[in-house]
Amino acid sequence: MADENRPAATLILGVGNIIMGDEGFGVHVVRRLEESRLPGHVRVVEGGVGGFNLLGLLEGVERLIVVDVMITDKPTGEVLFFKAGPDMAEPGKRVLSFHQIGALELVRLWGLLGHEPEVFFLVTRPVKLECGMELSPPVQEAAGKAVKLLEELSRDDFSVLERSCRLCTL
Repeated sequence: MADENRPAATLILGVGNIIMGDEGFGVHVVRRLEESRLPGHVRVVEGGVGGFNLLGLLEGVERLIVVDVMITDKPTGEVLFFKAGPDMAEPGKRVLSFHQIGALELVRLWGLLGHEPEVFFLVTRPVKLECGMELSPPVQEAAGKAVKLLEELSRDDFSVLERSCRLCTL
């Protein structure tokens, strides 16, 4: 149980495949965040496509922010920040092997192990998912917005996030 006088241990986890264009959005964002001055209770980790290997990083985390791409209704270049709901699922995704474990499955497994942190997602809609190390211009723009948003939220210990996400749980 978290001490009310101490900030929640927060992990910002950037996931995605850096060699598949926009799929690497989360990794690009956390690489830029690593150059920022964030409070000591906020860790920034490049998760790549780690799957089950990421479980060890979650120990002691009270708030997890996953940065990734997701098919959403938002226009390309925009970001969506929301609190994960219990029934959240990726449309049409079927996990057929352990190599297909994504952030949602990781969070569910973490819950089965007795951990119940707050889980948030910061996502953007990809334009291209093809071989290449560069983000498309709209996703590059979204990466800048994501970095700025995370820097601002962390300065205020995510208190604005706590109030606003009560209204936008998906």
